Amino acid sequence: MKKPEVYLKEFCHKLSDDNLRFLHARLSQRLGGDVAEAVDFLGGIREIDKWFATASDCNEFYDMVDLVFFAVNKEHEKRLGVPV
Repeated sequence: MKKPEVYLKEFCHKLSDDNLRFLHARLSQRLGGDVAEAVDFLGGIREIDKWFATASDCNEFYDMVDLVFFAVNKEHEKRLGVPV
């Protein structure tokens, strides 16, 4: 797999506007169940699921989720022009 930052940038670029909005809303608000819904969606993507599986503990897993959020946030601002 490519470096996570590179892969995530490419992944976010390919997301539909609706999926990008979904992930952005879930990962930026992080209200009850938001992270679980985002991770459930992301777990359906084979490469991201494999990457998540390499986490050695929960701290590393949540660091990975943060990397996803940073990539989603950057693409959201670039494509939709809405900063957080």
